[in-house]
Amino acid sequence: MNYINEMQKAIDYIEINLDKDIDFEKVSKEVGMSPFYFHRIFTAMIGVSPTTYIRNRRLTIAAQEISKNNESILDIALKYGFESHEAFSRAFKNFHGIVPKVARTNGSELKNFSKANLNIEVNNNNILNYRIESKGTIKILAYFRQFNIEDKDEIPKYWKNLKESGALEKISNNYKKDLFGICIGTQSDVEYKYGIGIEQTEDVETNIEMEKIEIPASTWVVFKCEGQNENGINELWSRIYKEFFVTSSYKQSMDIDFELYDDKNTEIWIPISKE
Repeated sequence: MNYINEMQKAIDYIEINLDKDIDFEKVSKEVGMSPFYFHRIFTAMIGVSPTTYIRNRRLTIAAQEISKNNESILDIALKYGFESHEAFSRAFKNFHGIVPKVARTNGSELKNFSKANLNIEVNNNNILNYRIESKGTIKILAYFRQFNIEDKDEIPKYWKNLKESGALEKISNNYKKDLFGICIGTQSDVEYKYGIGIEQTEDVETNIEMEKIEIPASTWVVFKCEGQNENGINELWSRIYKEFFVTSSYKQSMDIDFELYDDKNTEIWIPISKE
């Protein structure tokens, strides 16, 4: 699937409708994805969630309108989806650093959040190494929690909490297993289930605090990330959608995917099917 074309189509739709209610279910259907995967892929490719993108674009355009015409600030606030003058002023100050009425003062400094453009310049840095793997059902034992896709810092905190509690050391060191970071979409557009655990084999004792799941048999495309730096992993996810899926004959199966962590490096495993 050419995610660049699909995401650009979604961005163009959002831009045309910034002064209207934007239905994510409708947008995701237009690009052939579930609302959850639309949010996830948009965030990976653009660097911010659709909700944040829309808010920042609305605040950018609202500031331009405030500074260049005499339309009331409340009317502009309502036009761009804010329920009250107070809510708009608070969001405006958080983004621009000044309250809306100051934006009308000559010389006021404002921020511009540009429309996203997904054109990719092709060069030697676009080379991505990958491999294709076919695997049967993978049985997993993991600590699971529900997360919101808007809360980008919560997953690293979850890893840190489990490390500090000794839970990860207990399962990974005792059984000499690589750790899985597993993402499972839900019916919600922003809520998902994330688990940290190990493959359950005969030598692994069931821990009552951990949940058993089965990752269905699939064909996978696997990408290796040198090291386990969060920024490096996020950048690789972005490149996978911007570069690999644009030109390959594969599309992502909207199912469970995971990251696999050994002692030093990370692998991203994405289930795929032929276009």
